[in-house]
Amino acid sequence: MKKERVELLKKVAIAAVMLKTSQGDVIRTSNYRNKGNPWVHDHRRMLLGKRNLAESRTKRSTSR
Repeated sequence: MKKERVELLKKVAIAAVMLKTSQGDVIRTSNYRNKGNPWVHDHRRMLLGKRNLAESRTKRSTSR
């Protein structure tokens, strides 16, 4: 496909999502997201450069 066509399709898709959500529907995450072993979450957070779970739970205030 041409680059212009791909850009147009992206814009149409974004507009469709915005229209659907403005009508009261909410885009929800899957029920299976954020489930599983805490060890896995801890290592995913560290790979993304975030604090590990122990540090994030003991922090007194949120980062701003």
